[in-house]
Amino acid sequence: MNYQLRLTKTEMDALRKKSVEINNVRMKNGLRLLDDPKLLHKILEKSIPYAKATADGEIWIEAEIPA
Repeated sequence: MNYQLRLTKTEMDALRKKSVEINNVRMKNGLRLLDDPKLLHKILEKSIPYAKATADGEIWIEAEIPA
């Protein structure tokens, strides 16, 4: 099932900046570049399992330590 997710201009700008940062590293390592939608899917896939809520409902991401 597909859903559309609307991002604010600020969120899109942050995604674009992060995309450039990550793709620069991928390029230096000879990896295929990711377009913004694919990068966002990968970020969601990696971060959703680490999303937590404090007792008062604040949302935070518990850090994953890369191998």
